[in-house]
Amino acid sequence: MTWVLAIGLALAGIGAGVHGVRQLARGWRHAGEDAGSLWVARGLRGVVVGVGALSLAGGLVFEQRGLLAFGAVFLAEELYETAVLILVVRAGLRARGVAGG
Repeated sequence: MTWVLAIGLALAGIGAGVHGVRQLARGWRHAGEDAGSLWVARGLRGVVVGVGALSLAGGLVFEQRGLLAFGAVFLAEELYETAVLILVVRAGLRARGVAGG
């Protein structure tokens, strides 16, 4: 059962990381546009979820409590941080009257 969970977390982490890198690239390509910073923040969130999920998967596979603790704390803190960042960026876009904000 542990291996199934670890494989699921690893696949989810890889998927989130790839999606995050794509969003980051999209944000950098459209850096001059209003929503570019929102794409960068979403991309960072995807990369963070990928790192956290892969860390949790590694902790399960290698039975390392330290890796599990790092993955859980890193994931929780970074998700909170990027959520606040996205809310601030959206509020700024809405204040400027930009659609999609």
